[in-house]
Amino acid sequence: MVHLRLSCAVAMILSLIATSQTWAEEANKLVGTWKLISAKYAGTESNLPQSATTLKHVTPVQMIWLSYDKDGKMTRAGGGRYTLQGDDYTDTPEYGIGDFSVVKGQTHVFKCKIDGNKWYHTGKLANGLTIDEVWERVEK
Repeated sequence: MVHLRLSCAVAMILSLIATSQTWAEEANKLVGTWKLISAKYAGTESNLPQSATTLKHVTPVQMIWLSYDKDGKMTRAGGGRYTLQGDDYTDTPEYGIGDFSVVKGQTHVFKCKIDGNKWYHTGKLANGLTIDEVWERVEK
């Protein structure tokens, strides 16, 4: 009888954990992997999506973006904490390579909109550079 109660308690705990993880992922539509498909920086169209592949991996509490060339060599990356409240996305990159010093340790505020498998990411870096990016969810 004790083993049955213990088994039921363990099953309930596992079910609650799975439900809370599913709820967290549904509440945060950004969780997953995204590929940059277009970008404008300071109002000028970027050739970054054509010259390199840029991915952003988002967990419930951290994000990391990275760019790599056609040979698979990573050319730039950055990551750290972020928050999402409604359509307000704020990140604070803490680590990276490449042109990372431009964003390191600074808080950057963006608006984000998810429409189907697209993430529209617009706002300014702390240094005033405007960003208008479109990311596409990488499916399994």
